[in-house]
Amino acid sequence: MLKWTPCLLLALATLAACTTAPETTEEGPEDPIWEGEVRILPNDTAFMPCGTHRAYRLTGPGLDSLSRRYAWLKTVQGQWIKTWCSGHLAAPRPGGGDTVLVATAYRHMDAEVLCPPVPVDSLAGTYEARSEAIGGQHVERLDLMPGGRALIITTRPGLYAEVDGRWGLDADGDIRFMETDHRFGFYYGWRNGMLERSLPNQGSVVAYRRIGPADPMAGAPGRTARWLAAVSESVGRPLQAVGLQPSMPLDSLFPDTAARSALRRSAADTLGFNDHQLATTWRTATTVHDVAKLMRIRMQAAR
Repeated sequence: MLKWTPCLLLALATLAACTTAPETTEEGPEDPIWEGEVRILPNDTAFMPCGTHRAYRLTGPGLDSLSRRYAWLKTVQGQWIKTWCSGHLAAPRPGGGDTVLVATAYRHMDAEVLCPPVPVDSLAGTYEARSEAIGGQHVERLDLMPGGRALIITTRPGLYAEVDGRWGLDADGDIRFMETDHRFGFYYGWRNGMLERSLPNQGSVVAYRRIGPADPMAGAPGRTARWLAAVSESVGRPLQAVGLQPSMPLDSLFPDTAARSALRRSAADTLGFNDHQLATTWRTATTVHDVAKLMRIRMQAAR
């Protein structure tokens, strides 16, 4: 019979301590950082993540820090301010409304920048505003393409101008147009199926009527796409003009020496370039957008 001596009991206790895993307390994953725009009113809070049109009510321990920073930065009532915070989504209490964003920590706020506007394809189309001008009419046309590309064409006697950009809805539900190089932008309200733009320092509003679907082949970008597609087809590489995007490199569309030489020869006629311009200006064009800018100069000079 095994005799339970003090030494044997001590040995068994030591063995159990060595083979039993110690208890550990695992922390949950750290909350992700949310990037969006925040608006804090006396009886309401909202956070709209960049790239969406869905606003969440804010709550949680980080709300106090967000509120203090927002109050210090805001310049007008109801202003949306670009914000970064840690947090997670949580279902509301029964009968408490929509899903909320539980902010756990303030990260950063910047009143000088905004989330990129989000295009809504149902609002895409061609919009036009007409007014009387000396010697004829002043016509401003907006082509808001599905996906966010935009083009503004302005014509009046003695003037033809184009501006490329991007468009989308901002947090307030207004259409925002931003010029490609971010030098300037415009806001358009959506009223009764029309766009409206307030003119600064004039107290008047310009109304734009929708005249049809957006035309991706309008203006210099369209003329450029048709030309590039025609040259490419002439060297046995068919392209769809409507499929060309401004950011596409020319080297990917005309990958061999024969194709690039054919395009250079055609540029002399289409763009009106002499040998010096072909050797200098033409060599700087590396994308479809670069060529469209050269085409635009040619079109304006021809008027």
